[in-house]
Amino acid sequence: MPTAPAPRTLAEDLRSRADEDLVVLFTQRPDLAAPLPTSSTALATRATTRASTQRALERLDTPALQVAEVLAVLPDPTSVTAVSKAWGARANDVVAHLRRSALLWGPDRRLHLVSAVRELLGPHPAGLGPTLADALGRRSPQRLAELLEDLGLEVSHDPEVALTRLGEHLGAPGTVEQLLTDAPEGVRTVLDKLTWGPPTGAVERADRQVRTATSTGPVDWLLSRGLLAVSGPGTVVLPREVGLALRGGRVHRTPDRRPPELSTTTRRHEVVLAGGAEAAAEACRLVDELGRLWGAAGPSVLRAGGLGVRELRRTASALEVDESTAALVVETAWVAGLVADDGEVEPRWLPTPAYDTWVEEDLPYRWVHLASCWLASTRVPAMVGSRDAKDAARNALGPDLDRASALVVRRAVLSELAALAQDEVAAPETLAARLRWQSPRRATKLRDDLVGWTVRDASWLGVLGAGALSPAGRALLVDDEEGAAAALAAALPTPVREVLLQADLTAVAPGPLETHLSRRLESLARVESRGGATVYRFDPTSVRHGLDDGQTADEALAFLAALSSTGVPQPLEYLVRDVARRHGRVRVGRAGSYVRAEDPALLAELVADKRCAAIGLRMLAPTVLASPADPDEVLSVLRQVGVAPAAEGPDGELLVRRATAMRSGPRPSPRPVTGEPPAPGAALLAAAVQTVRAGDEDVAELERRRERTRDAPPLPPMDPTTSLAVLRDAVGRRRPVWIGYVDASGSTSRHLVEPLGVEGGRITAFDHEQRSVRSYSVHRVTGVAEAQA
Repeated sequence: MPTAPAPRTLAEDLRSRADEDLVVLFTQRPDLAAPLPTSSTALATRATTRASTQRALERLDTPALQVAEVLAVLPDPTSVTAVSKAWGARANDVVAHLRRSALLWGPDRRLHLVSAVRELLGPHPAGLGPTLADALGRRSPQRLAELLEDLGLEVSHDPEVALTRLGEHLGAPGTVEQLLTDAPEGVRTVLDKLTWGPPTGAVERADRQVRTATSTGPVDWLLSRGLLAVSGPGTVVLPREVGLALRGGRVHRTPDRRPPELSTTTRRHEVVLAGGAEAAAEACRLVDELGRLWGAAGPSVLRAGGLGVRELRRTASALEVDESTAALVVETAWVAGLVADDGEVEPRWLPTPAYDTWVEEDLPYRWVHLASCWLASTRVPAMVGSRDAKDAARNALGPDLDRASALVVRRAVLSELAALAQDEVAAPETLAARLRWQSPRRATKLRDDLVGWTVRDASWLGVLGAGALSPAGRALLVDDEEGAAAALAAALPTPVREVLLQADLTAVAPGPLETHLSRRLESLARVESRGGATVYRFDPTSVRHGLDDGQTADEALAFLAALSSTGVPQPLEYLVRDVARRHGRVRVGRAGSYVRAEDPALLAELVADKRCAAIGLRMLAPTVLASPADPDEVLSVLRQVGVAPAAEGPDGELLVRRATAMRSGPRPSPRPVTGEPPAPGAALLAAAVQTVRAGDEDVAELERRRERTRDAPPLPPMDPTTSLAVLRDAVGRRRPVWIGYVDASGSTSRHLVEPLGVEGGRITAFDHEQRSVRSYSVHRVTGVAEAQA
């Protein structure tokens, strides 16, 4: 059975592939599908550009890259057998992978490496130097002849002949070892330094004249026998064939087919569950606290974008975390679309309307939103505070924290952890080694750092628990958001509805309080410590804060009584009622401002108090004072004095002044900056294959037309009168003719037709190519010639 001829080009190779193979190609190299290639030729052209080939090489793992280097070293074309021999292992599967990626084409016996791959791997693939022909080609014809003479070969003064003879001789198996048998001391040492790369070395006057009879020293000995070549005035290079001979015919020391082993330990399942749930709850709490903090007074946006160092420090202090954690909190809130630049003339960082929706959701769904946005982000919060190329500090929320590799590394690290058994923890340094094996051309110090940062961020967020992938994190990796929320809900402790109120003015919640209860309790007490149990402390300032929010003493005590399992201790009741009794005894309104109270002695004390000098209090009546300061400033100063004032409205009634929650306008979440085209979906893959096939069919049809018209006679230009006369004669004789015809697009084509009639400026004829009757305009006919019988 005859076999199909071997493809002559990559385009022919792609044209012969099945649709399934093209789908695999577009999946592995998504940049080839955007925009859609118009034919196999266009696809091959795009696949061999430096930019596209560079992306494809960066996706190769270590075995594929090693085989690509072997192919770059071997002559073109080569065979799978030669590749396997030079690699030291069977390379059939790796060669097939490179062929599927269009980095290699041709059958197993005639493999062709794409030229762009050879260029991108550089002049010294796998640490091997240039070929003997290139390395020795710098010598003059006379010196090449002398080298042939010294090696005992037939002398030729033709450089091409000389280089061919030298290449065949020195590249032959056993020649190098035979020459080195009688090598003087030091020669092996020089070769050992160059054998595994780099293949170049510095030598003074490297291009000096040397002969075997007069050579002194190991370098001269090697130069005089062609085992070293001159690559520059002070540089020598080890030719590729010599290097391969010294390596025993292997391009690499060993074929690196297996990834490095991960160093793992196993955690107890309950520890992983608890660790992940605790971290998830804490991350959501900190983001919630950030929204409330910035909703009251959002920090300014730097002119260059981002959050200032001082503002980050204040935020960290308010959240009671270190600055690196604060940077992680604000970055997570930003990528989740919960805080944003408000876009005003003097911009500030404020919560978005999405924050108000987010805080009303149950904790598991709040966490899923944060974690899924973090998983798809290219931001690197750990780089906050580091220096850029201009020695300027990088700021949180700044524009220079995006790294395309962050998304790739994050997915790769979590995928490796997901492949482990449940509750297994992998050491970060072994994870970094595994990622270097998976994509060696992307290996950098930053990528190694990103591995550790990914583990840190995932642990803070609760995707990892005690270092192992949590059940919620495992579900999130497969885009099962409902499953992730359910897994987290199962791991979280059951919220409690009661606290223990104690006589020392503290309240102990034995577990996480329900959200609405926690918010109201925090309006009356401050959190003293968190953990398995949360301790709240009541003091005059915290109770006054609750009264400022509009609660009365009776309402506050009723809430505490309903919340407590042991009733309200007497000291706490005394504290609440004492603060309430003093709350509002002094009223502040506008004069500038006025201050009134029923106790003239109290107002007299305020006028005499030096701490009130800044607001300029002046006695208008025994129970009324006036001040030029704003009421808010007067309220602040009097609270510092300790008299617990309350604001008064124009009608003389107590004015409840709740803090205004500021919000930005609706803002979308920041988009990841990947620099890579999105992975094509099923519809795009089908469209890409269909477009390529349609373009190939158009090209084939054009070729068929050329074949059919190849025997057509010359069609010299004719005027319409002559053309009509020839056509009418053909109608009468019923003879086929060739006509040249210009279509509506202006392109000229030839048609073999049998005219049936000529009338009204149109020709009715049977078209032999299309096997149908067509009509042609006479003014578009460029020439007519009789067809040969």
